[in-house]
Amino acid sequence: MRNLIIIIGCLIVLLGAQNAGAAMEMDLFKTERFQGGPWRIQAETVAYDANQHIYTAEGEVVIRQGERRIRADRVEVNETTKIARVKGNVVMVLGEDIFTGQEGEFNLATRCGEMQGAKLFLKKNHFHVESPLLRKTGDTTYFAEEAKVTTCDADTPVWSFSARKLSVVMEGYATGRDSVLRLGGIPVLYLPAAVLPVMTSRQSGFLIPSYGQHRAGGSVVEAPFFWAISNFSDLTLYQSVLSNRGYMQGGEYRRRGHDEAALNLRFFYLNDSWAPANEGVTNRRYWAAGMINQPVGDWQIRGTLDRVSDDAYLKDFNFGYMGLNRYSRDLLMEFGRNLEQEDVNTRVSSFVVARNFSMANITTYTRYYEKLVPNDPNLFNRVPGFSFTTVPLALGPLPLSLGIDSSYNYFYQNHGMTGDRMDLHPQLWFQTQPLPGIALTSRAGYRETVFRVDHTVPDGPPERYLGRQLFDTKAGLAGAWARDYGRGTGSSYFFRHIIRPEVTYWNLPRYDPNRYPDFDPFDKGWVARANRNLPIQEGDDPLGGVNALTYGISNNILWRSQNEQGQVTVRDLLWFRLSQSNFFNSSSMGLDGTPQHHHPFSDFWGEMQFFPIKQVALGSNVGISPYKEAFDRADFKVTFLDQQLQNYLSVNYIFIKDFAKQINVETYLNIFRSVKTWLTYGHTFQTNNQLEQRYGIVFQRQCWGVVLSYIERPDDKRIGFTVFIPGLGEKMKRSPVRFPDESKNKEGPDLF
Repeated sequence: MRNLIIIIGCLIVLLGAQNAGAAMEMDLFKTERFQGGPWRIQAETVAYDANQHIYTAEGEVVIRQGERRIRADRVEVNETTKIARVKGNVVMVLGEDIFTGQEGEFNLATRCGEMQGAKLFLKKNHFHVESPLLRKTGDTTYFAEEAKVTTCDADTPVWSFSARKLSVVMEGYATGRDSVLRLGGIPVLYLPAAVLPVMTSRQSGFLIPSYGQHRAGGSVVEAPFFWAISNFSDLTLYQSVLSNRGYMQGGEYRRRGHDEAALNLRFFYLNDSWAPANEGVTNRRYWAAGMINQPVGDWQIRGTLDRVSDDAYLKDFNFGYMGLNRYSRDLLMEFGRNLEQEDVNTRVSSFVVARNFSMANITTYTRYYEKLVPNDPNLFNRVPGFSFTTVPLALGPLPLSLGIDSSYNYFYQNHGMTGDRMDLHPQLWFQTQPLPGIALTSRAGYRETVFRVDHTVPDGPPERYLGRQLFDTKAGLAGAWARDYGRGTGSSYFFRHIIRPEVTYWNLPRYDPNRYPDFDPFDKGWVARANRNLPIQEGDDPLGGVNALTYGISNNILWRSQNEQGQVTVRDLLWFRLSQSNFFNSSSMGLDGTPQHHHPFSDFWGEMQFFPIKQVALGSNVGISPYKEAFDRADFKVTFLDQQLQNYLSVNYIFIKDFAKQINVETYLNIFRSVKTWLTYGHTFQTNNQLEQRYGIVFQRQCWGVVLSYIERPDDKRIGFTVFIPGLGEKMKRSPVRFPDESKNKEGPDLF
């Protein structure tokens, strides 16, 4: 009996100990409904005072409503006022944001309250707020007294703002009064008012300013302001001060619509105080540029604007936010096309409206050329232009097809000849396969061109109406054979070798280009002096003066494999082609209308692309004369780009006999997590001159960073300095060097 009593007593003690260690959980305000759902409380002990309607909880207390949680050592909840008094290691979790302190009060109905000895952490932009008294005044608003703000995690932050009074609006701004900027805890700047962005989405406000030192421009400070007009449009105002030149104002408007609809326009203006010292350069410097893509039903609208005040503008101001290089790359990413480079002395603006039908394309267009150098030839603007092109249409059961290329253009100059050109070019195609793996393709065309000259010039044609009739023939024989290596083992991994021999005959009779208006350089000829000894290939599209046989052979080696998901992938390992032309005439038609003499046999022309691994590409183009003249042309390029787009190297050597001998190097290295660097270098051995070199380094810590850059050109030297703060300023979305295959909808690497 005595042993039974002892056993029962032990069981009672054990059960009591288990109940004492178990947490209690219950609903609060059972008869009431709250926005966000019911409140529940969990603690080691929970007591209820019926007279005062107060819950008292102690020991790892948690009050929960959906994703909202309040943890504390002790909590008192008034059932009548809905106020919870919390004390001891208080932690309030609001989604990804954390609100901590020593003690405070919160209204569970309004979800507002205050905390003493408080700290607020906003995760999305790593924003810290610390205050002896911090009030939560709404779902997304806070108010603090004697507050400190920073994005640094260290106890002694590298930088911080302290404010006597601070208002914080989530996805808005933190506004402080009587603020002091501290670096390393040392006060360096007093601000009566300070505004910091507390947003992760598009926001209005000043972007991080930049500073530069230029030999020609002097000290340069850029302080752009970004205005988020709506969810689909914004405006950036660029304020720039150049000590040697004056004040430059710029603006850039962007708009994004449904599908591919997009608009980007920018304009810069400067009354240049330094420009009058340069003969021929106006002191009213400006640049207007932009693009538009706009689908309208089945029609597509494409527009490009590029106008500058003088030929030196883009070279003088190609840096920072206002530079052509940065802007052109942004346009390439957004619109799939870019602007002409800075050294091009003819700026091109165009507007195109086009539609593809099942068997034809209709395009209307205008093209305006702005000539920047007076001694350059006058180019003819096209307003308007029209083209109608069909695909080859089958003619019954015969292996014949008929296609038509037609166009109309009105050409004009501000001073010079104007007129019209109408072109009709029907073509008859014959395609057959005489043997397995061999295809025969031939084409015969007749081109009728009518010119009408409205206004003539002394060296132009005397007639007002002129006609030109041209015949063209082309016949090609090509084969394609493939063989797999390693496939018979049953493996999904194997090589495929494809070989394509081809031979093509071209015949386009010569005509006298001086008899016709030179509205378009294409009407005069098609061969540049540097290319006169190259074989004729697809894409050259000459009008006349061709009588040649081109033969060659190309090889592809492909690698078939599977990715981690089991999907089949095929990538190029090696491609190379060797070709040559046999000319039956002694000269071709040059772009300037003069004959370009050449040998009976063209250079042996070799092209190669080799991808030993995914990250490395080797390419070369080589032209070797068969007449003991050695190399006429060589172009070698090596490219390395890792899969994370964080390390890049490109080395390119170009040699064109009597024309060019140049090397270009570009590299961008993510050396460490906090250090990145880049280099670009260009040198021409033709004149033994350095073209351009750029150096830069980024040093980044957890909450701050510095960008240093140096650019040296034959006519200028520039030093740039920018400080950036992650979470408070714009990141540079494009690397300083141009990565390969940058085009529409392809994300570039994030420099920072």
